[in-house]
Amino acid sequence: MRSLEFAILVLITLSVPILAIWSLPSLPGPADLVIANGTDPGSIHPHRATGLPEGRIIRAIHEGLVLLDPQSLQPIPGCAERWEISADGTRYRFHIQPGLLWSDGTRLTAEDFRRSWLDLLDPLQGAPYGDLLDSVIGAKGWRQLKSSRDQVAIRTEGDAMLVIELEQPVPWFLFLCAQTPLQPVHPQADGRAGIDIATNGPWIIESWRLRDRIRLIPNPYYRGPSTPNLEVIDFLAVESGNTQLNLLAAGMADWSVRTPAAAIPVLRKDPKWASMWRADPYLGISFYRLNLERPPLDDGTVRRAISLVLDRQQLCRDVLGGDPEPALGLIPWPAPAIERQRAKMKGRRPSVQIPDLLPGYRGMAMTNQPQAAVIPATEISPEQWPVAGYDPQLARQILQQAGWRVPGSSDGRPIPPIEILHPSGGTHSLVAEWLQMVWKRELGIETTIQSMEWRSFLDVQRSVDYHVSYSSWIADYPDPATFLTLFTSGAPNSRTGWSDAEYDQRVISALAEPRVDVRMKIWQQAEKILLERGPVLPLWSMTSGNLVSDRVEGFLANPLDQHDLRALDRSPR
Repeated sequence: MRSLEFAILVLITLSVPILAIWSLPSLPGPADLVIANGTDPGSIHPHRATGLPEGRIIRAIHEGLVLLDPQSLQPIPGCAERWEISADGTRYRFHIQPGLLWSDGTRLTAEDFRRSWLDLLDPLQGAPYGDLLDSVIGAKGWRQLKSSRDQVAIRTEGDAMLVIELEQPVPWFLFLCAQTPLQPVHPQADGRAGIDIATNGPWIIESWRLRDRIRLIPNPYYRGPSTPNLEVIDFLAVESGNTQLNLLAAGMADWSVRTPAAAIPVLRKDPKWASMWRADPYLGISFYRLNLERPPLDDGTVRRAISLVLDRQQLCRDVLGGDPEPALGLIPWPAPAIERQRAKMKGRRPSVQIPDLLPGYRGMAMTNQPQAAVIPATEISPEQWPVAGYDPQLARQILQQAGWRVPGSSDGRPIPPIEILHPSGGTHSLVAEWLQMVWKRELGIETTIQSMEWRSFLDVQRSVDYHVSYSSWIADYPDPATFLTLFTSGAPNSRTGWSDAEYDQRVISALAEPRVDVRMKIWQQAEKILLERGPVLPLWSMTSGNLVSDRVEGFLANPLDQHDLRALDRSPR
């Protein structure tokens, strides 16, 4: 039986929405798995989608060359039954599984992958993740309109062989082949995606009801390597964490991807719910993008000051529920943060081991040291980590020295106001309100808060029409490159307009460096430049925050928090 405390929490927060859901007309029949997925997807086209809700759906209805093992994340066969890599690591030959079909019954061949990947790169289509293939010979040149489509080294040998040639070895290339942008797109998709477009995954979309659900059913033409256990899957368009929690409590959902921060302490200690709470560290970072073209953020002193006044430990504990860990750099989970998380998790779920999520990388960190704003993260102990970047007095001091007015002084010019932009739903508004309070109290900065639904938010962020804008980034593969290539000049997902030639050169050098230890040192140099000069304000290293019914089997923690629905099953009631 649920504890009284948790039952009261559930009844107070969501009794009305539950009744509203029950009262909806013509509800579909039961599904084998119901996922409270966050929001209506902005797009489910592999080349257009950018968010986590979209990614979960796309991975179910599409299948790439490679899949990732649900726990180890090691690449395993998908549409490619096997592959060969040249001795120098620059040529990949993928043997396509025989007999593959699209969901309309037509053949799927190596040419479908070639065409899809070239469309992803096409500069006229403006796909946000075209840079994933920048390592392919000719790809970057074509994206920059310096060459042509037929000069990109992606070719076929017959219907069953795809050959890729790279400019230099890319140790994580197989991980890229498993990501949604590199999944094949049907030739008739033409930039669209919906229930009428053929796909190639284990499931297809049966129905899509806006602001309600997307229902998946088995793809009768699926010929891939998987043998899924589940048949009917529902993705609910539910933004509110409170509603998601109550849907699971009422048995109307099996997996909630968003949990209200206020409920987390109760979930942790309640015997029934503790086993369902999955707060596993993974390669995700939450931060704010900064528009360096808008005053006062064009001043590096202001950028450092608004970071120094943030008590990230308080943010993680009091606003986010206590599971995330303060982040002082863009690369999540450096050694001090991981050690703290291991201590917090000790005894809570002893079966879960927390590995180093980026082996070999030591990371950089913004600090409260007056003369050393950024230092290696390994120079900070786990005990010092939560407050290593927190010093309001130093923030006011450096602002005064730069001629800005601070609380308690009438000298200097006033700091211009700042607008905080965030997507609606989740804890975003709580974080924005916390930033507003801290910046006003400690620095006297006036702020306004703007909240937008997801698709409008992305449009505004892409146009860099903001002062500071909430962001998160989830790794596509386990290497610092997945984070640090994000802010190179012209990168489509930078969404900041920032450009720094020295930073770009460090990234280029790291990508070309075959020696792992040397590459990691170059990544540290790049991250240091980004933190000192760049458009990022790190806040916390992310934990998964999934709430999963005990009836769901095969849900395993992994560093990318990607859960292949092919591996899941649900026990009967």
